[in-house]
Amino acid sequence: MPDLETSLTYCTYCPKLCRHTCPVSNAEPRESIIPQAKMATLRQLRTLAIPNETRAEMSEALYACSGCGACTEFCRHSVETGPALFGGRADAEREGHGHPTLAGFAERWELHSRKTAGEIAAQVPRERRLPEARVAFMPGCDGGQIANRALALFDRIDASYVTITAGEHSCGGYPILAAGLPDRFRLHAERMAVALAGYSEVVVNCPSCAFVMKGEYKKFGVPLKCKITNTSEFLEPFIERMPVTRPEPAVFYHDPCYLGRQQGVYDAPRRALEKSVGTLHEFSQSRENAECSGGGGLLPLTMPETSEKIAEHRLKEVRASEVRTVVTGCPTCKRRLGGEGVRVLDLVEHLANATDPL
Repeated sequence: MPDLETSLTYCTYCPKLCRHTCPVSNAEPRESIIPQAKMATLRQLRTLAIPNETRAEMSEALYACSGCGACTEFCRHSVETGPALFGGRADAEREGHGHPTLAGFAERWELHSRKTAGEIAAQVPRERRLPEARVAFMPGCDGGQIANRALALFDRIDASYVTITAGEHSCGGYPILAAGLPDRFRLHAERMAVALAGYSEVVVNCPSCAFVMKGEYKKFGVPLKCKITNTSEFLEPFIERMPVTRPEPAVFYHDPCYLGRQQGVYDAPRRALEKSVGTLHEFSQSRENAECSGGGGLLPLTMPETSEKIAEHRLKEVRASEVRTVVTGCPTCKRRLGGEGVRVLDLVEHLANATDPL
């Protein structure tokens, strides 16, 4: 990726080659929120003397991004628009021009993360939730729903040594980074580094949190001692020994943006599904070209109607098919794609179901 100033210059004078890729501007056809225009706006905010009231209005464009990375995939210069705009959000927050729906977000996020960690602690036996272990599974913000299902799956594939992470938080901190709160993110990364110090490997179920824990923690000067792995990556060596007893007849697989484009994990979840379903269906736009579910970048908070439109667009092929089950490797995508008449399963949830004893 070129440096930020070079990226902003490239985008400002670009003939809009990535225009067709942005899920936000495709759902809301406004010239002001195509990737090129958002980057040009950020460049203006950084370089021009603009009155405060105008800066506040211009800053809204910075939040019209899910961070999906589709524009980067098509960019001839590999400009990473999402991280640049998230950085612009931090500038807007410092100037008091942050998005109004994100007021007090850090405190709300903190309560939710701690609450989920408490729910996990209440459900998981103490002997499977240890502060030190060879491998620990981090369920994430929806962990209360899948923690024990994940343990059941690990037991069935001879990985009973896997425990659940113990600690006050269930989240790696992606939401606060996306909200433009770098200081809070650094503080959280420091806390997580201490909480995870007793593990050799941590299997993170949320791709966006795995993404920030793998790379962004280091950029903020907080390297982790443990290895960070996505759930799909961890399960791949165990696929052949997976005792499938209840295969799903047919499913669509949705590539999460932060698992696929951002981390290059495409084959591992598909291998697991090929073992556990009768017929695996692909979306016409898949792998590096996969469309966003509308869940990233806090879009459900900053542009909820647009987020819904993006999800509905992604589900068009499912609704036109007789197959109404979607499996995805991301809990956020699961929430966004759970539309009427469509059944959506997290990969761990699906594999636990598929290996349930008869």
